[in-house]
Amino acid sequence: MKKYLKLIAANLCIVITAVVLYSPGLLCLRPGDESIFRAGMSIIAALALIAAFFAVNLCLLKEPSQKPVLAEDVLDLDNAKDILREYGSSRYLKSMANTASEQLDRILKSRQRLSGILEQKFTKGTMSWDKFNHVVLSAEASALQNVVSMANRMQLFDEKEYTRLQHYREDNIPDDIQEQQLLLYQKNFDDIKSMIALNENILLKLNTLTMEVSSASNEKNTDLNDDLLKEIEKLIGETKYYQ
Repeated sequence: MKKYLKLIAANLCIVITAVVLYSPGLLCLRPGDESIFRAGMSIIAALALIAAFFAVNLCLLKEPSQKPVLAEDVLDLDNAKDILREYGSSRYLKSMANTASEQLDRILKSRQRLSGILEQKFTKGTMSWDKFNHVVLSAEASALQNVVSMANRMQLFDEKEYTRLQHYREDNIPDDIQEQQLLLYQKNFDDIKSMIALNENILLKLNTLTMEVSSASNEKNTDLNDDLLKEIEKLIGETKYYQ
């Protein structure tokens, strides 16, 4: 939608410029003007407007080149949401992209709650604080890495081709070949859904940890959460399988 709004705005600017340059009562440029300068400027301006028209339309209408999303491209949760938002208009990816984006909001809130409780329970910089804080930061980093992996899989998705394959029995291409192509698309979907499930599981464990640490009466009691920390670290470790 933004692309077409830019296209309309750019073409409108070109039309307005042409009106100003050539309309009587305004600049009124014309090739047959008695002034050689004005006559020359009318031709130069016409060529410039034509060139601008083709340049703008070709630039805005051409398909953007797909580049792999790198981990360094995702600096924080807001940046990760921007990447997912690019797929918000996709017929087949919209739901998964929106779900993943909502998860990032919830992970941010969970991390903020847990960080606040850690500051209440522990002295910043102590071994206990470092132990919990490290897991919290690692969980967020893992969620970001999952978004990178999701985005790269979404880039592989060809919406037109997938739509065509929905009617593969109606064309002259061998059905068994097209069925294999559909299986590839389904595997891609399944991988994205697996990463969404992984992020949801990480979120669940973070919320559980928040409640456990919050209810602990003192720092010694929080040692009972070591198993929970290990569970979160195990989930974080699963991220590498999708990279």
